[in-house]
Amino acid sequence: MNATIALRGVPADYDEWAALGNDGWSWAEVLPYFRRLEDDPEGPPNLHGWGGPVAICRWRRDELIPTQRAFFDACRRLGFPEVSDHNDPEATGVGPFPQNRRERLRLSTAFAYLTAARERPNLVIHSRCLVDRVLLEGNRAAGVEIADGPTRQVVRGRRITLAAGAIGSPAILLRSGAGPADAPREHGIAHVVDLPGVGAGLADHPVTRLLLVPKPGSSDLEMPLAQIVLRYTARPPSEFNDMQLVMFSHVDVAGIGGEEAVAKVGAPVVIGLPTALERPLSRGQLSLVSADPAVPLLIELNFADDPEDLRRLMDGVRLAWQVAHEPEIAAHVERVALLTEATLDSDEALAGYVGATVTTQFHPCGTLRMGPAGDPMAVVDNQCRLRGIDDLRVVDASIMPSIPRANINLTTMMVAERMADWMSGES
Repeated sequence: MNATIALRGVPADYDEWAALGNDGWSWAEVLPYFRRLEDDPEGPPNLHGWGGPVAICRWRRDELIPTQRAFFDACRRLGFPEVSDHNDPEATGVGPFPQNRRERLRLSTAFAYLTAARERPNLVIHSRCLVDRVLLEGNRAAGVEIADGPTRQVVRGRRITLAAGAIGSPAILLRSGAGPADAPREHGIAHVVDLPGVGAGLADHPVTRLLLVPKPGSSDLEMPLAQIVLRYTARPPSEFNDMQLVMFSHVDVAGIGGEEAVAKVGAPVVIGLPTALERPLSRGQLSLVSADPAVPLLIELNFADDPEDLRRLMDGVRLAWQVAHEPEIAAHVERVALLTEATLDSDEALAGYVGATVTTQFHPCGTLRMGPAGDPMAVVDNQCRLRGIDDLRVVDASIMPSIPRANINLTTMMVAERMADWMSGES
């Protein structure tokens, strides 16, 4: 499931959350929760936790497959510093990904948390069903309505917490009548509370990539996907560690795009060099297409909509091209697919390449952002309580007021740990 990346971002990400009016979310205040969730015996105890439910590990030099070792050596040749711990607050450069895994098993929250809780007498798990909406009694959340095919079921509770993610939680609220004043009425949904921020402010890490046709034996689907990451700062004006460059040992062209894609690329399996923007300025939005919970939302990502985002992605592609042609990697690669030097030398042509290839890293957040009472687009307060509806919280990536400079896997777990402390202290 994805790449098991366990990065925290940088302290400035969380200090920004606090500066936006969210008390309790500064770096100093969230670090204990990052430490609590992890079991990372390699790191110093002032920065890392030992004995938590989520094991963190890093690839050793002798475990790197040849192409990943070549990627590391090429980045070092280009002058990037070596990093042993990418979760050190000051780390920048190239080194092994911290990953939440044991061997090849991803330690998701299902393994790390839910497995241990499954036998609790006060826990009931309903599988293969959808939450349609929150049931309201006056201005209070009293339960949820579950759709299991044609069957409807009501689950009542003293307090309701949504944790359906940055796509699912806004959808539930929109179907419940909480959102922009003009949105729910389009689908016959009674408007209950005006929250213009529901579904707005969608942030994600846009990524584009080079595809490298490998020499025989240099890539197959059984290899570890990503062992090494380069985190760096784009040329000014920019912010610390706002870019990532990664080598994917394999990209399944045939599985993703079929015979037509294989014909265009020239190989069924290739090596990827994704370049990702970790501090995007562009924002997207979500909106309902139907009141039916089985119908997906309209998701508008608006990647590279901001010219500065496009500039940094273009620079990232040029760096990836340079890395791909370093001798360490060239030894494993026959050619670059789909991109030529002529395209690289033209800003207009390269902008077209980025526009045609940019896609999601599957890190959506910010669609129900937290903020102070004076923020008209804030949906929840600093303790994730929904504005305008009592006894209703949202605890997932949707509440992030800005996107961290890292894959949001670990940050989402930290949010849950932080909120569990607050919630456990309530009567």
